[in-house]
Amino acid sequence: MNTGLTVALISAAVALVSILLSYFATRSNNKLQARLSEQGSELQGQLNEKASRLQAQLDEEREQRREQASSKSRLEQVVNRYRDPLLYAANDLQSRIYNIVERDIVNVLRTGDEEQQRYVVNSTLFLIAQYLGWVEAIRRGVQYLDLGDDERTRDLVHLVAVIRRSFSSRHLFTESPFHIYRAEQRAIGELMLRGRLDEHSGGMLWRCRGYADFCDKLERRPDFKSWFARLNCDVRALADDRKTPRARLVGLQRAMIDLIDFLDDPKLCIRIPSDARSKIDMP
Repeated sequence: MNTGLTVALISAAVALVSILLSYFATRSNNKLQARLSEQGSELQGQLNEKASRLQAQLDEEREQRREQASSKSRLEQVVNRYRDPLLYAANDLQSRIYNIVERDIVNVLRTGDEEQQRYVVNSTLFLIAQYLGWVEAIRRGVQYLDLGDDERTRDLVHLVAVIRRSFSSRHLFTESPFHIYRAEQRAIGELMLRGRLDEHSGGMLWRCRGYADFCDKLERRPDFKSWFARLNCDVRALADDRKTPRARLVGLQRAMIDLIDFLDDPKLCIRIPSDARSKIDMP
């Protein structure tokens, strides 16, 4: 074999090897690029999924904060709207109880004329009903709201619950006068309320019947009057015996002073003077 042919064969072999090496290198590179691209797509998908979950979590937390802020704002609106009416209703009722127990207003039931006796009875029934009406207004305002970490609102709910229990319990106070079952407290409160739609918030604005309207319903509506039949007897019975058990009344008066002190800081006494907050000693 001559030299030229040998060189040609060697050159051809080298070229073939080069082509094969280039082919396999290109093929390997393509596979590597495909694998890297696949891994990159998978990684990008994972990153996108994590980013979506994080965004959803952030959106959920933002919505929770917004709802909490909205709930807190509505709580403040409800409490601020009905704080003063509840405060004055509690003060009116505790003052009447104080006069019954300490100052013996029931002498009017013994010695007064028919009109005076009717006033003592009807006004006492009204003061109880008025308080229960404003309690029902607050209950309706906060019943669907999460009290969350609003400590003052929870304290208010607790103080109102103490008074509710003082009316309803037969264990704390075994005597029956002025006992009102929980459901009856709700019913009396409902009877006292009148509402209208608040155009701004979409909720209801509640107001309580006045004394004249209350007395008219007692006189003209047997169904209305029936809710107060037992209380009516309890008030009138105070005139029959000076030793009638009054532990429930004392418990109610003391609990209402606690509520008044909560609603109107006793250090400031902006709405209710300090000398009108005396607690009756427990029997």
